[in-house]
Amino acid sequence: MRNVIGIWLTVALATVGAALSAQAPGSAARRPPQIDAGDPACRVARLVSTGAPFPKNRRTLAIRWTGYSNFELAYDGQILLLDAYFDRGSAYPPLGFKAADIGKADAILIGHGHVDHMSDAASVAIRTGALVVGAPATIDKLQTQSVDPKQLRSVTGRGGETLRIGAFTIEPILGRHGAPPEDLTAAFNKALQAGATPPTPDQSKEQAAIRSRGTSDPRVAAEGTIAYLITLDNGFRIAFRDSGGVVTDFERTAFSRIAGVDVALAATSAAYLNSLTIRQALEYVRTYNPLVFIPAHHDAPYSGLWRATEPIFQAIKEENPNIATISKGYREPTCFVTGS
Repeated sequence: MRNVIGIWLTVALATVGAALSAQAPGSAARRPPQIDAGDPACRVARLVSTGAPFPKNRRTLAIRWTGYSNFELAYDGQILLLDAYFDRGSAYPPLGFKAADIGKADAILIGHGHVDHMSDAASVAIRTGALVVGAPATIDKLQTQSVDPKQLRSVTGRGGETLRIGAFTIEPILGRHGAPPEDLTAAFNKALQAGATPPTPDQSKEQAAIRSRGTSDPRVAAEGTIAYLITLDNGFRIAFRDSGGVVTDFERTAFSRIAGVDVALAATSAAYLNSLTIRQALEYVRTYNPLVFIPAHHDAPYSGLWRATEPIFQAIKEENPNIATISKGYREPTCFVTGS
């Protein structure tokens, strides 16, 4: 079945390429990424950072979602982790691995320093020697967690901070944290709490320990949320946005310099209502101009409410039917052939 799905996506994405070429006469055609469905490594629901093989083709990029806004990018023998929130506690569905299982990573890009984005960054960095990149509020927190200062890179996202990590070129871009309507989220949270089983004392203690590994610094909202433009050595581009806030002028400027990205990994707004989550997703699509859209930050604890992705996909298709939308389960790979 996975082979059939992979072949279908390959054909669909090839059709996208023809359509995009027809829509942009006189300009260089943007070729959509081809799905690699034949590589056995692209059928393994296990992270490369925890021991799964890299794709055989060094030009194949394997992307795996691991809950909330966590992703693993495995390419050409190198691994990027996007966010690091793995040991979430017994109130959450298991991801199928623990932070301690991660044995290798070249870098960890943290979008912002709230606990559900960075709680395991320190332990993984210490074990693997990975460079950790994040906003000042994020790095300030990591400096209290015994990480070698040489492994920490503070960025503002205001320009001039491009990093080169192996085959990855990384441009940090200042974003903004999500700010859903407080009255709306309060009403939803009240309803959810009314139907939920209260946490046990052990669970409360467990969550307190996890929360201590993130920051509640007020700078996170306007100064501490970083989007990333990641470019492979062959020009393949990925946009990563880990919080569902509005697009900033810094993002508009950065993405206006390029024709678009091949893949957008974008957080789903916490506003619950489809009308609001759709509006935010479409702003990302219009700014990043992706060929493939993969959502993030849409799962939840057992007592929570997953954020719906299908209405977002439908709205994206209605605006631009050439964009491929992909959402998979924890650890399931999506492999793109990024070049010859």
